[in-house]
Amino acid sequence: MPGERPSHRLLYIDNLRWSAISMVVVMHAAVTYSPFGEWYYREHPELSIGVKLAFAAYQSFQHAVAMGLLFGIAGFFSAGAVARNGVGSFIRERLRRLGLPLLLYLTVIGPLTEYFVAGSWRSNPPRTFVEDWWLHLRSGELFDGSGPLWFCLVLLLFSAAYAVVCRARPLQFAPRHPPSAGAVLGYAALIAIVTFVVGAIFPNARTVLNVDVHDFPQYPLMYVAGIAAWKGDWLRQIPSSVGRRWLWNGLWVGGALWIMLVAAGGAMSGDVSSYGGGWHWQAAGMDAWRSFTCLALSLGAIVLYRDRFDGQGPVARFLTRNAFGVYVLHAPILVAITRLLHFLPASTGLKFALASLGGILASFLIVGFVAQRTPGLRAVL
Repeated sequence: MPGERPSHRLLYIDNLRWSAISMVVVMHAAVTYSPFGEWYYREHPELSIGVKLAFAAYQSFQHAVAMGLLFGIAGFFSAGAVARNGVGSFIRERLRRLGLPLLLYLTVIGPLTEYFVAGSWRSNPPRTFVEDWWLHLRSGELFDGSGPLWFCLVLLLFSAAYAVVCRARPLQFAPRHPPSAGAVLGYAALIAIVTFVVGAIFPNARTVLNVDVHDFPQYPLMYVAGIAAWKGDWLRQIPSSVGRRWLWNGLWVGGALWIMLVAAGGAMSGDVSSYGGGWHWQAAGMDAWRSFTCLALSLGAIVLYRDRFDGQGPVARFLTRNAFGVYVLHAPILVAITRLLHFLPASTGLKFALASLGGILASFLIVGFVAQRTPGLRAVL
């Protein structure tokens, strides 16, 4: 019943989460071969304008939705965890579940990836791994090397803030009608305005602790939206027709708006500087587009998975168990695959497809059959 607190595992959210994490692997494969983004290892092939546009479209949509959706899911489960187990247990669980993998990545996985797999720690004359590792630690750049685990760092901060709020005012489960279309659009406008203002005030700020300054405002606001969704029991109450409408609007309206922004803003001539921040209409338009697309496709995906993928067989259970481990360990695996593909005489599109599929399969298999059976890693993942 809608008025009762959910007591069973939401399998469709589990399925959505491992799907989103798989798409993170695909995103990093795309960054490897496209002109857009930053990653440990990148190739710079000559690309036609059509291929560049295809990469730009995919990466723009992925960038707009994936991390915001994951923060929203995290907020939803954070609210449930505090309600079930209390603030103290929630913080201890977050420190173990997020803090230990983050520490492992900062001190072991990231440096090994940089030095041995990606070869991005280069010095002249060459230094040993231990020398480079100690220099990295001593320079104070430890948190700048968090790689994909910046998500864990930020989520730890959000969890701590939420715990403080719950100490002062415990959250109560209070089912109510899901927000209207106007409320969703209003929230998208809020995210867009805050994001634009941050980008305008700090136009040259790239990252702080490996977190993109311009992108950051979306994350706490999506985390809060997830908390509100748990409190109001919205996920079970959103009508299927409403979810389908958001999904199609996110794809078609969002797609049309993206094309207009790219065509009118100067991107086709190679000038993309105005989209990333500052007092430019292109930045405002892209921030509004990203916020709308994030909420529309997140709502649409949630309802789609709730209606069509609310069950699990052996494969889906395996993917669920190992999804977080894939998030933690996929970087060195994907980099190794793409470096091997460098020697394959194939098109960029084929290499991207092979890297994406191979990165997902290899990451899940290595995590499930190797990492999860290694005592030290099993305790962290």
